[in-house]
Amino acid sequence: MLAKDTSWPFDLDLSALDTSAITNILNDIESHLPLVESEGGMTELLRVKQLFETELMTSRRLH
Repeated sequence: MLAKDTSWPFDLDLSALDTSAITNILNDIESHLPLVESEGGMTELLRVKQLFETELMTSRRLH
């Protein structure tokens, strides 16, 4: 779960988000990927994307 990831720069609890909210966030990230100009920005955005994808795949969301 994202909230327990100590490498994340802030404490974030995604447990209140439903599957469709996370899917919308992932779609927004995908649409912004082509707009990112710096390598560091791209790395961070991909990192955030991976965290949301992991959260989406957790068993508590697959009901």
